[in-house]
Amino acid sequence: MATFRCLASGQTVTFTYTHDIESMKGHSGYVRIDESEPKEEHRALPMTPPVKKLGRPPKVKAKANA
Repeated sequence: MATFRCLASGQTVTFTYTHDIESMKGHSGYVRIDESEPKEEHRALPMTPPVKKLGRPPKVKAKANA
């Protein structure tokens, strides 16, 4: 969440979506009041085996009987 104050009227607006916050940062008519953004926790992904390709396996040539 981020709160912005209008420089002309002094009213405050609060945004929760990242897209809205990023677009307000470039707006010259508003100033951000709270600079504390919640930091995202980065967790390591668990090791997983490689994914098998889907589809039909390739054809194997039949051995000739002698």
